[in-house]
Amino acid sequence: MQISALLIGNTQVKNNVFLAPMAGYTDYSIRKLQLENGAGLVFTELVSAKGLMYGGSGSKELLYSAGDENETAVQLFGSDPYYMRAAAESEDLAPFKIVDINMGCPVPKVYKNGEGSALLKDILKAEKIVSECVKSGKNITVKIRTGLVKGDDVAVEYAKMAENAGAKLITVHGRVREDYYSGEPDFNAIARAKTAVKIPVIANGGIFTEKDAEEMIDKTGADGVMLARGAIANPFLVSKLCGVKSDYNLKAYILKHLTLMSDRYAPRRAAVEFRKFTPYYFKGMVGVKELKNAINKTESVAEIIQLINQNL
Repeated sequence: MQISALLIGNTQVKNNVFLAPMAGYTDYSIRKLQLENGAGLVFTELVSAKGLMYGGSGSKELLYSAGDENETAVQLFGSDPYYMRAAAESEDLAPFKIVDINMGCPVPKVYKNGEGSALLKDILKAEKIVSECVKSGKNITVKIRTGLVKGDDVAVEYAKMAENAGAKLITVHGRVREDYYSGEPDFNAIARAKTAVKIPVIANGGIFTEKDAEEMIDKTGADGVMLARGAIANPFLVSKLCGVKSDYNLKAYILKHLTLMSDRYAPRRAAVEFRKFTPYYFKGMVGVKELKNAINKTESVAEIIQLINQNL
């Protein structure tokens, strides 16, 4: 795919390979590592607008960043235009130039609150949220899905709405809500959204290899790609797409990940948080069953580092 800088409102990012917001995964450590691997833009985990405004420590913790806010965007979710704008204008988000509005999260606890992908059934409310957030002066972007159930295609309608309401970029996850994260992306829906607007359109969904990224761009004409689980399963996919030589091999990457986590969290929490990554890091490796089992029993990062050094 063609790698190029991208202008998002008044903020230029160095390239068009993005790391998606992923709850439980894209914390500071992963964002920093993927910026080092060449990503043009990375996103925080999903941050609740109301949680932020009510002073929730969990929401504030998600905003801890690598330091270069031109390359880190915040993703907000919520269904109340007032709270969404207030969060965008808050001191907590002052360092960030780009704020992304989540209109795609499919998980029930978000959907049942009228947030995330539930906004795809209320375009007037969705438009009000975008237009209010734009008043914050931030560069507002929007992430959507193509609909709620199979047969839906609201991508064009929502892309036009977002552009008209003042958004500077839209990301289209080429699946409907009921697909969650499986099935082939709807390339045609993304392509139609791309041709319907003048703002950049980023394609998301099902990108696990360089070939997948090429196919996504070829079939959609999108301005760039957003990687999600593919960048966790293959930590070097971003660097390959960007043509950047990573400073790490897999062992070094894992050890740096552990070090960054230990800088942020207490030893036991860091160890527990790391466990979710082991199925991705060790997938396809022979003879690592005992290593994975041992990691799942550890109580500190120091123990995991020792296990990695002994077994990889």
